Amino acid sequence: MEYDVVIVGGGITGTSLLYSLSRFTDIKNILLIEKYSDFAMLNSNARSNSQTLHFGDVETNYTVEKAIKTKKASEYILNYIRNSTEKDEKIIQKCQKMVLGVGDEEVKMLEETYQNIKSVFPGLKKIGKEELKKIEPNVINGRNPGEKILALLSDNGYMVNFGMLSSSFAKKARLNNKNIEIKFDTEVKKAKIENGLYKLETNKGNISSKFVVFAAGTYSLYFAKMFGYDQNLSILNIGGGFYYSKRFLNGKVYRVQHGHIPFAAIHADPDITNPDITRYGPTVTLSLTLERGHIKTFPDYIRTFNIDISTLISLKRILLDRDIRRIIQNNAVYSIPVIGKYQFLKKEAKIIIPKLSYGDLHINNNTGGIRPQIIDENKKFITMGEAKLQKEGLIFNITPSPGASSCLGNALEDVIYITKYLGKNFDINKFNKELGGG
Repeated sequence: MEYDVVIVGGGITGTSLLYSLSRFTDIKNILLIEKYSDFAMLNSNARSNSQTLHFGDVETNYTVEKAIKTKKASEYILNYIRNSTEKDEKIIQKCQKMVLGVGDEEVKMLEETYQNIKSVFPGLKKIGKEELKKIEPNVINGRNPGEKILALLSDNGYMVNFGMLSSSFAKKARLNNKNIEIKFDTEVKKAKIENGLYKLETNKGNISSKFVVFAAGTYSLYFAKMFGYDQNLSILNIGGGFYYSKRFLNGKVYRVQHGHIPFAAIHADPDITNPDITRYGPTVTLSLTLERGHIKTFPDYIRTFNIDISTLISLKRILLDRDIRRIIQNNAVYSIPVIGKYQFLKKEAKIIIPKLSYGDLHINNNTGGIRPQIIDENKKFITMGEAKLQKEGLIFNITPSPGASSCLGNALEDVIYITKYLGKNFDINKFNKELGGG
């Protein structure tokens, strides 16, 4: 079969692009293939992430520029939901959220953060102990009265089931374009260019396409290197799991992120799939697989690495970084029975909820995913945010946090590139009217 566009990957990145192509372009002949039996079975699944729609208002490791970009992309999702006929609370729910600073250093950091972003987020409020006790009493109860504390509160918070949102995107795409095909249980084994077309060899036969988008998470870099691209990039895979308790909080409580780490500190969240619990995490472990818990993906992970002096220098610099080393050392014991729960309670959970007890906390070994951190061997460090490579007729998307929140923003960039390459039409005015709020 020959297609105009093939999308490899049925998570939130691939399905949001499928929807955008179907709704705002005149490209008809499109195929999405997914290696598993349904959409969003890995990192986009609700059990694998924090279910947060990131705006950049409580993410203290963001620059102002990244916060502005993230806010815009998240507003695309809100507008999609508002325009949807299936206003299902199982997909998205509003909830309050805050970033909590504990101690002199963190309070000072929050004061500086607030001054930098208050013009971008005019609804963001500084709150002290008295007001915080009314909003999240369990954050204050049992806390040392002399401990300095400050929070930045946003009422514009949402938790999202990105797996269900992926299915919604695919459903709408099929309604928009009857020619769209979706094939599950279809795994790409090899990819190459031949006679001006891209050839994908899968477990269910060969596919040809004028354009291919790899929206396959950690595997996107694997395929890029199959074509000889991005030899200066490698992946440091961060695996993350979650603890849980009965529900102690009314909304999301993030911690201040120290240093320049590109992923969030431990935070506490409600769960859109279970209103009776609070989840804590994600924990941080170094994973040597491209898919969490799938040891068979270890050889593929090794193939994403350039085992050379530049890679080794980059790894040394990253692992010797004070903040990264501290996080890895602290998290190394969190999955160990008995001791791990005690250490997680002491060093993480009780900082958010002081009266939380050992018996309140439980580990859920069936939750968590992979957050790929991109190592730029030219900079000898981890890059901040998403990584994207656009080459002649190819796009490779690698989307660490806040990749799910930025899915329609990423799709916009890809649609512009795809339609220009194929000589097709993109109705940018329709996009802005429906998703941009214009």
